Amino acid sequence: MTTESESTFPELLASHQPRIYSYVVSLIGDATAAWDVLQETNRVLLEKQAQFQLGTSFVNWSLTVAQFQTMAWLRDAKRDRLLATPEIVELMADEAEVISAGEDDRKQALHHCLESLSNGHRDLIHWRYVRSESLVQLAKRSGRTVNALKQLFFRLRGSLAKCVEQKMETS
Repeated sequence: MTTESESTFPELLASHQPRIYSYVVSLIGDATAAWDVLQETNRVLLEKQAQFQLGTSFVNWSLTVAQFQTMAWLRDAKRDRLLATPEIVELMADEAEVISAGEDDRKQALHHCLESLSNGHRDLIHWRYVRSESLVQLAKRSGRTVNALKQLFFRLRGSLAKCVEQKMETS
């Protein structure tokens, strides 16, 4: 796994898309509009990539650009003037950044908890949630019934949730 300081600009941009999108959604409250703002943010980030220095915080830099793009979208969309004030957006941006940082911690905890599962259970989770394979397809692949898989996934999700919560409490 490469660290942020070892990554290229395109790798950093691609790997932080979910976090930037979540940040913009939290500011706008409209998932569809957030995609438009994300695309505009990506355009600006690509235009300004020469200004970014590898080894510095890509997250901070990209979220600042996203904040400005969000304010521009709110202004251009002529949304509720209270939401469009720079002061309100800045306050919301600060809170969204804190929440977004917590999501990274949860993601790391989940990664650790997934690693503690058996290979078979980890493979099932991969096929179901990463590859979006249906329960019927998984039943054929694993030799289990659909009901048995439903129960297994219920237990695995519960186990992972408990593990993540424990990790979050100890960190």
